[in-house]
Amino acid sequence: MSDQAPAPESKAAPFLPNVGDLLFVGVCQLLLFMRPTFIFSDGSTGWHLATGFKILHDQAIPHHDFLSYTFPGKDWVAYEWFSDLLMAALVQLGGLNLLAVAVTIALASLTLALYQRVREAGSNFLLALFFSVFGLLTAAIHWLVRPHIFTFWGVYLFTTRLESFYSGKRSFKWLAAWLLPYMVLWVNCHPAFLLAFAITGLYLLIILLRAFTADNQELRRAKFKQSTQLGLLLALLLLVSFTNPYGLALYHYIGEYLHGTSILAQTDEFKPPNFLINFHAYCLAILMSCFAVGLWFGRKKISLTALALTIVFGYLALSAVRHLPLFVIVILPVLGVLYSGFQLNAAKAPAFLKTFVSGAQGFDGEEKKSNMHLLPWIYSIIMIVIALATPRQGADAILKAGFDDKLTPSKTLEYIATNKMPAAGGFNFDNWGGVIKYKLDMPVYIDDRADFYGEKFYGEYGTICETRPGWQQLLELRKISWILFPKDSNLIKELKERKDWSIACEDAAATLMVKITKN
Repeated sequence: MSDQAPAPESKAAPFLPNVGDLLFVGVCQLLLFMRPTFIFSDGSTGWHLATGFKILHDQAIPHHDFLSYTFPGKDWVAYEWFSDLLMAALVQLGGLNLLAVAVTIALASLTLALYQRVREAGSNFLLALFFSVFGLLTAAIHWLVRPHIFTFWGVYLFTTRLESFYSGKRSFKWLAAWLLPYMVLWVNCHPAFLLAFAITGLYLLIILLRAFTADNQELRRAKFKQSTQLGLLLALLLLVSFTNPYGLALYHYIGEYLHGTSILAQTDEFKPPNFLINFHAYCLAILMSCFAVGLWFGRKKISLTALALTIVFGYLALSAVRHLPLFVIVILPVLGVLYSGFQLNAAKAPAFLKTFVSGAQGFDGEEKKSNMHLLPWIYSIIMIVIALATPRQGADAILKAGFDDKLTPSKTLEYIATNKMPAAGGFNFDNWGGVIKYKLDMPVYIDDRADFYGEKFYGEYGTICETRPGWQQLLELRKISWILFPKDSNLIKELKERKDWSIACEDAAATLMVKITKN
């Protein structure tokens, strides 16, 4: 027996950063400094901002279209109105930099939360780091300044809180206190709030299955009680979902959108991941492989609900790239459970790895105590102060968030504004419609609100884009006098060959063509 007294536990350990905190900072550094235009790579952000500023200006939620000149005044359900309002308010307060900081913190916080879930499930820090890194690389395909961030957090909160309730760790009151308030927020921020019903309903079905197949009376009573409570929760979720400015019309509008399958099929984010050329798809394949291996070799079984959620969201991820982040949110905690039995053990390690494994084993134990997460809080406060207190644009700006000039028009927009080109008569790339409206306050021919324009109009737009038979007649019918489109598009290549069109301006992303009028 050794006379040496055991080393006292470090009281400072909870205040030290853990690996998840470093992941948080890494995500922020990447999105705010290394790739400051990454989350602004989708032009849809423009019409969300334009809608938010419209609400701020009018002090009212829009019910009719104001973004296009092709359908002025048409009924429109702005089902993401509250997220649009929040985005515009942040820009008004601190420019695009403050908006970028807010979105980045939301994404980094989710990364940290998922890392913590993997660790709490029992996995060592190396596996938790591995899963988290490949998770964020998979999810980054849809990291954008758009309202679906509220869906990311919605899926996280509903799956994790319902799992705690299902396992008996938390009460129904605790569950309702989390999910009902978030539902009020979610229903006014993103149409995927319908996932709240789907996830809750899935848990209800599995609990009923457990109740009917229970082999003892006590478990059967407990599961029937849980099923009654979840039935009540579903009813309450439906009730609070009507705390939106459109009432039942919101459901009708979303239903009409989901029926527009031909439009959705042409939208990139609704296409399946391409495992031949897409890096994010490679990362998805790695996570799915880890899940399969974990199911086979894992020493701890996952719950039936976790398995069902993984299958459902795995199917969604394989059907559309926009669902990849949702799959990551579901799968990472599941992997944490499956790999909880694989712990670091220096005694069983090969001789050449004993020193490394011994050090990692000691770090693993100490890292678990670092749960105060002070570093993310301090970092977030500093970034918010920088966004508010430093120049918003220009060479002297510390943060340089904004739309990427290589992906969205820049000088061409300045030309349109300087020459006061009329809105009516313009034809634009749909994904740039929001950017044009936001930057020039000019109504556009089209934007990428696929739910609004309808299949017929989108079909005509596609005919012109791809220069299919009849495209010239459509331009004449619509009295188009100028066109702003990607410089390498088929339409621009075709127009450059025509004598009745000329190049007015070009930039890194776009070519502006104008129709030559005969005197």
